[in-house]
Amino acid sequence: MIVRVPVERLRHIEGFSRKRVQGLVDKIRSEGVWIKPLALDDAHDLVLDGQHRMEVARMLGLKWVPAVRYRYADVELWSLRPNHAFDWREVTRRALAEDPYPYKTVKHRFPDGGLPACRFPLAELFE
Repeated sequence: MIVRVPVERLRHIEGFSRKRVQGLVDKIRSEGVWIKPLALDDAHDLVLDGQHRMEVARMLGLKWVPAVRYRYADVELWSLRPNHAFDWREVTRRALAEDPYPYKTVKHRFPDGGLPACRFPLAELFE
C-alpha cells in the first residue's frame, strides 16, 4: 500500500549521485507528477530504494513523498561490492548512526515483487 510520508523523517542507507539527483529534479519538475514511491523500512523510515528521489524531494521542498513500507527483516539484501558484507541489522545500525554505505552498495529484493507505480501531482506533495 502506498502512503504519504513526511520528507523530514527519511534517512539514507547509502550515498547517491548529485548529477542523477539534478536530472531527476528537472524531469519531475517538468512532468509535474511523482510516479515511483520510495521503499522504506517500517521502523525507522530508512530509504531502502529511492536515495535519489529522497534528495529530489528535499531539493524541491516537498513536505511528503509517496512510499511503501516493508518489515526490513523480510527484505532480501546483498551488496554489489565484494568487500562489503552485511545484514539488515548492520545497514540499520549504520543508517541510524548517520554513517551510510557508499553509493551503489546495498541492493534489495522486495517480497511483493517490486514497487507499484503511482501518480501524485507535485502540488499534493507540498501540502
